[in-house]
Amino acid sequence: MSAVLRAAGLTVSAAGREILHGVDIEIPAGRRTAIIGPNGAGKTTLLRALAGLNPHYTGTIELAGRELHSYTARELARVRAILPQERAAAAGLTVRELVAYGRFAHAGRFSLRTGAADRDAVTWAMEMANVDAFAARDVHTLSGGERQRVFLAMALSQKPRLLLLDEPTTYLDIAHQLRVMEITRRLSTEHGMTVLMVLHDMAHAMQYADDIILVRDGAVAATGTPAEVLTEERIANVFGVHVELLRASGGTRIPV
Repeated sequence: MSAVLRAAGLTVSAAGREILHGVDIEIPAGRRTAIIGPNGAGKTTLLRALAGLNPHYTGTIELAGRELHSYTARELARVRAILPQERAAAAGLTVRELVAYGRFAHAGRFSLRTGAADRDAVTWAMEMANVDAFAARDVHTLSGGERQRVFLAMALSQKPRLLLLDEPTTYLDIAHQLRVMEITRRLSTEHGMTVLMVLHDMAHAMQYADDIILVRDGAVAATGTPAEVLTEERIANVFGVHVELLRASGGTRIPV
């Protein structure tokens, strides 16, 4: 199985403190990988470093066979897209206008005009994120869950090979959480997109991830499938809680 993203010996420090140390991981192409771990373990720091948003690291990161630091910002935006935890939209933008901002990396150097390919990408992204029904509405009239899906559509309009999501279900009610997670499933299974996401909900990781990266104290504690990584013993050791794993319909294990 080929890897779209690799890190070797990845170490990140801030304010004189080592946050990540010696991380070695591979993100397989076309699959959904979840980064999970206790609060303060370094999950978001790892995601941001892999996305190219933290240049202050040692070790190596390769994206699509190229050293990450060799990409220009425009080149990087054509390969990967990221949805951070917090996003803000300028007042007065419609949903379609905001989603179209994701096409900046594909515009000509001296032109922001959009062509048919851009319009098609925006339409596809809105349909994938289930926001096409309110394409003409002002973004600020939407609910929090609807806005989150609009920002997801903006990332998708880049048509990236790799989509990175930082706790995409935070602050959402259960219905919107499940909608977002189902979108990640479709992106990988129907469109072959690689999805790397930080998740705080262990049940979501078990149900929607193909692979798990378990982070503890700035290092990788385990990698593998959810069944391999999230055992009752390891959950107790890493998270300090005792759970029982029950099998739901379809064979998915759920912690209780």
